[in-house]
Amino acid sequence: MKAIEKFDPDKEFKFSTYATWWIKQSITKAIADMTKHVRIPVHLIDEINSYNKTYQLLFQKL
Repeated sequence: MKAIEKFDPDKEFKFSTYATWWIKQSITKAIADMTKHVRIPVHLIDEINSYNKTYQLLFQKL
């Protein structure tokens, strides 16, 4: 619903591209809320996941 409310058709983004980000964020937030006793903000979870991917790639190269 946020994607519909916040979408600006005057910008040159397709709605499907814009909505995908909001869907991913909502799913990530729901999972975080359900699995943790201490809530971690979605942007920090995304950052941690990015670090973990980078770590795995570097570890494989060594």
